[in-house]
Amino acid sequence: MTCREPHRLGLLGYLCRLARLGKAREVAGTPRLTRTLLSVLLVFGTSSCVNETEISHYPSGQYQPGDAQVEPDGYADDLLEPWDMPAEEGGFDHGDLDLPEDPAGWDLADARDADGQSEGDGGDLPTVTSCGFGYEQMFASQKSSSIQQIEGSARGLAVRQEPGRLAALLRPGSIAMVEPPPPYTFRVPAAAAKSADEITLPGYEDDMPLFERALRWGEESRCFETPEGAVYLSREEAYDLYLRIAEETTGVAADTRPGIRTVVGLRGAYPGTFQWHGNTPDRFNDTLVLLWIDEQDEEQVLEFPAHTDVGAYNFGTNASSSLRPNRRYRYLDDWHRSYNALRINEWDYRVRDDTNHNGHWDSDRNGWLPPFTAEDYDRTGGGHNIHMASVDGPLGQARVQLWSAGCQVIPGMTNWTQFIVNAWTELSDPVNYFLIDVRDIPDSIWSPCTPDGSPRCPWPVDSLPFSQEGDTSTSGNDAFDRYNCSGADESGPEEVYVLTIDQSAWLVGSVDCEDPVVDVDIHLLDGADPNACLARDHWLFRHFVTPGRYFVVVDSFVESGEVLDGPYTLDLSLELE
Repeated sequence: MTCREPHRLGLLGYLCRLARLGKAREVAGTPRLTRTLLSVLLVFGTSSCVNETEISHYPSGQYQPGDAQVEPDGYADDLLEPWDMPAEEGGFDHGDLDLPEDPAGWDLADARDADGQSEGDGGDLPTVTSCGFGYEQMFASQKSSSIQQIEGSARGLAVRQEPGRLAALLRPGSIAMVEPPPPYTFRVPAAAAKSADEITLPGYEDDMPLFERALRWGEESRCFETPEGAVYLSREEAYDLYLRIAEETTGVAADTRPGIRTVVGLRGAYPGTFQWHGNTPDRFNDTLVLLWIDEQDEEQVLEFPAHTDVGAYNFGTNASSSLRPNRRYRYLDDWHRSYNALRINEWDYRVRDDTNHNGHWDSDRNGWLPPFTAEDYDRTGGGHNIHMASVDGPLGQARVQLWSAGCQVIPGMTNWTQFIVNAWTELSDPVNYFLIDVRDIPDSIWSPCTPDGSPRCPWPVDSLPFSQEGDTSTSGNDAFDRYNCSGADESGPEEVYVLTIDQSAWLVGSVDCEDPVVDVDIHLLDGADPNACLARDHWLFRHFVTPGRYFVVVDSFVESGEVLDGPYTLDLSLELE
């Protein structure tokens, strides 16, 4: 990557001179602080100095541990170029891109498979299942055998809520921010700032390498591991995929106007993958994706390793909690402590308190980790910003710990710099953050899905109030037999409905059966999993819900071996306080 003479004095000018005067091996031997600042410089390198320098980073296809350092043979040509710089002046040349004629109708089956072959006829997805990322080796030490699955229990908060209990259940508490403050801050230009103002970066020191999928795309396509196989996607196809995941999982439309930033968080999946990996706590094993359309009306996608839960650290009582997934959160370009970051612009939203401080969302669906002296519970919270964690590499061995009491954190100074200089537009500008549990991504994202009342293709509830007649005796769905909120035998056939809600309210659901022999029960789930039950009743539930994706299941009760299935009428409505 080519650098130019600095147009300003100070830190960048000093680093430019350092990079110009020192040989590669001499720079590599400089103190750790200097190497960290050089890493920052390399993110802005094209507007700063004249020498060619490189930085080590994690490739997209294999794991490369080691310190961030200047090497004579690296990946400099892939690093960030100013997006607005004309190509003839050394900026990025977009080239000719093949945009789908109808992005809304784009099908993953039309993408290229892992052999680079086009599937333009919409045929079956390839059978290749791996892109060779090497995450399993990278995070080999993270696997835990101590997770306990509690099947058919009511150990979690799968209880019926009453109005008088809500205040006690949802106790407020902003998360703690006890990570070490940066020793200093410094100012740099943002890649897409609407004004000439610079942004403030923290002066942390670490050797976490730059993650390659965080780079602006210079190649024609990238490999993605989907539940249906491995495929190569262009930048436009990847943008459309992430946007569909966000919108269809939450039911909220993203703001896709040019210049507006959207962040998508994928909990439980490594960058470039969409399969649940177990979500072992205290690791940077989630994904944050930055999406936007630039001034040239072209889609941009940057992918980062991240942590979207809570670090394994005792932050105190009511001081650490995880954001609930499958909803949209509102953020602003603002401050976190003494540096610019994304600040959440909401308060009193529902979170999951990490009561036993183990960094794990303990529940019947996720499993339970020690200590078992106190159980996680739902409450309201605040303060879940998006910021950085200054941790050393390699990525698979880094621990979150006190860097997050629930904030969404990106590891390493170089990765954070690449994120914030591209995410930032102007102080107080809005940013939508869609946090998704990868287990709950609709199956229709990956392959055609005609609603049939199954957990995979549930009946959609497009609006509320909602009323629909059904008949479990004619249903071919029998996936759920027992729920963690009840010990009842529900092994008869069921019908599954899905709805998304973008406000807090009381959700009321009821089933009515004219035939007295029929006994179907109604269940409310926050995932397509019988261990994700929130409420259950014979005829009626009233449950306080916050924005998110929910499933309502009408299931047939079985008594003494007799299946009591039959016709019913389902009614759903919202009651605002």
